[in-house]
Amino acid sequence: MRRPGSRNLVPLREASGLPTDPQARIEARLRHGWLLVVGPALVKHTRLLRISRGTLVVGCWQPRIIPSLRTSAQAVWPQVQERLLRLWKLNIQAMEIVPCDPPEAEKPAPPRREPDAFKAVLELLRTRQKG
Repeated sequence: MRRPGSRNLVPLREASGLPTDPQARIEARLRHGWLLVVGPALVKHTRLLRISRGTLVVGCWQPRIIPSLRTSAQAVWPQVQERLLRLWKLNIQAMEIVPCDPPEAEKPAPPRREPDAFKAVLELLRTRQKG
């Protein structure tokens, strides 16, 4: 029974905005470390779409390079699979490369204005002079 005036407690994971689904957490960790998964050459052309039934589904938005990506993925799959197991403790059985839309352009963060040190010193001197 809830007491009047008491607050509802929210789990920390929900309050932090992190995904609560274990699969979504794993995918978020992989997206964050995507450079380590595919390497510097492919990070500009691919992105993780999902992990489905033990298969890493990778999207590529340049259709002309998909056949060569599939060929090279077969050649390096044992190394990628070992890296996934070692770094993220994921036992992924296969990798599939499919066409996808390019990622949305990230909006640049608004420029952060550093506080003006001179202005801060002037304000400090003015307050000391008044008081």
